[in-house]
Amino acid sequence: MRREMREEQTALKERQQILMSERMKSADRLVEKWMKNESIDSIRDLADRNIDKARALAFMLENQENHLATLTETQISNDFKTTPENVMRVIRLAWPNQVRGEIFYDWSMETARDSMYYLHPVTGKTKRGATAGGKILETTEYRYPTEVEIETMELDSGAYKVTAANAPLRPFTVKILVDGVPVATDDGNGNIIGTGVSGTIDYETGVTSVTFTAAPDVASVIELAYNYDSEVSSNYDNIGSVELQLRDYQFRVKPRPLYVSWSKMTEILLGSTLGIDAEEALIRGVADEFKKAQDFQAVSIAWGVAKGHAATVFSCQGATGEPEVDRMAAFSKAIKLAGAPIYDTLLRGGVTKMVAGPQAAAQLFIHPRFDASNKQPEVGIFRTGSIDGVDIYQAPSRIVPNDEILCVYKNELIPEDVSVAFGTFIPLYRTQTMEYKEMYKESGLATFGDYKVLNPQYLQRIKLTNMS
Repeated sequence: MRREMREEQTALKERQQILMSERMKSADRLVEKWMKNESIDSIRDLADRNIDKARALAFMLENQENHLATLTETQISNDFKTTPENVMRVIRLAWPNQVRGEIFYDWSMETARDSMYYLHPVTGKTKRGATAGGKILETTEYRYPTEVEIETMELDSGAYKVTAANAPLRPFTVKILVDGVPVATDDGNGNIIGTGVSGTIDYETGVTSVTFTAAPDVASVIELAYNYDSEVSSNYDNIGSVELQLRDYQFRVKPRPLYVSWSKMTEILLGSTLGIDAEEALIRGVADEFKKAQDFQAVSIAWGVAKGHAATVFSCQGATGEPEVDRMAAFSKAIKLAGAPIYDTLLRGGVTKMVAGPQAAAQLFIHPRFDASNKQPEVGIFRTGSIDGVDIYQAPSRIVPNDEILCVYKNELIPEDVSVAFGTFIPLYRTQTMEYKEMYKESGLATFGDYKVLNPQYLQRIKLTNMS
């Protein structure tokens, strides 16, 4: 039985590895293809810096190219007010600058209904109280995957007695516990021996009786700990079962619209008075807006989930006379406390990324170990630095409140083990430009994709009080 479970788990892991390997090979072929395309900026440098981002970008470029291939030159010119090459440049400029994939997980969809695979451990239904149906496996019960059982003994006619529920018992594994402390063991021949303790045990039936020379305190808990024989068929149901399901989430594309407008005067100024190429400025502007919109939506979704969890509160005001920088050094403990519910529930994880409101981000700058060496340009949501290896991003207060911080766990060893996964199919779609009598123009942009909250527990928050 155990061997069958191990073989099944191994097969699931191998299947997942095969699926991911095939996807990576496909992505690498696309990266190589787009490296050779001289009509847009090369992605070679991006691949050298971050191969995962380069792979995602290659998928986006491929999907965008396939979408443009369905349109005529006239349609592209009317809808995008630019050339196909410049539409591709918008994607090239915007996608690598997004932080969404750094904090969460970006899945570049190959088809309109693409699936992301991930291993999901669930408990089986057993006599140990586990429940079936999607319950997370990890449990704080140490004896869950073992033969160990612990049962309370009751005082009866001067002796503490119990009949073990999961007989037969394995000799040399029996212990008598007083308030959790071992005070006696079995000798393998059915005798309980210890200082001031004696008794007997029947390994086949589980009947146990123990007496103490000095009676334990009436409030003490006397317990029998033992290993049962899990090879006996009558005990099969007592073994905690684990099922590793290879699940898939099928992303279904939906539009995420963004509307843009500009005045005729702006167009004239860019094209003539200021000597700036209007089309080039439009490309840069669209790329920035595309990047901001994607990041804003991602963090907004995560923040909505995190609000359902109690916040870790940190006061920025220390003892009287305590320097502010010394007080902020204690914020490292708040990071650990925010990650504690993640670890305590799932036995893995902590805080690996933080997204702070503007005032909270400024407050963290005072931390003595704040490192700004990996700071990003201040556009949209951007990385301001790090504390003790935890990356810090700043978001507008309408996304994350000024005095709060979104705390995120992202498993760097298993990319799909994240809080939220985002799938993108067509990165950029644009409607025809409408020009109005009021001398302004407007157009609609959209990206087509989907998202899934995979692990809500990975999203926590910290609230700062008494900020200077």
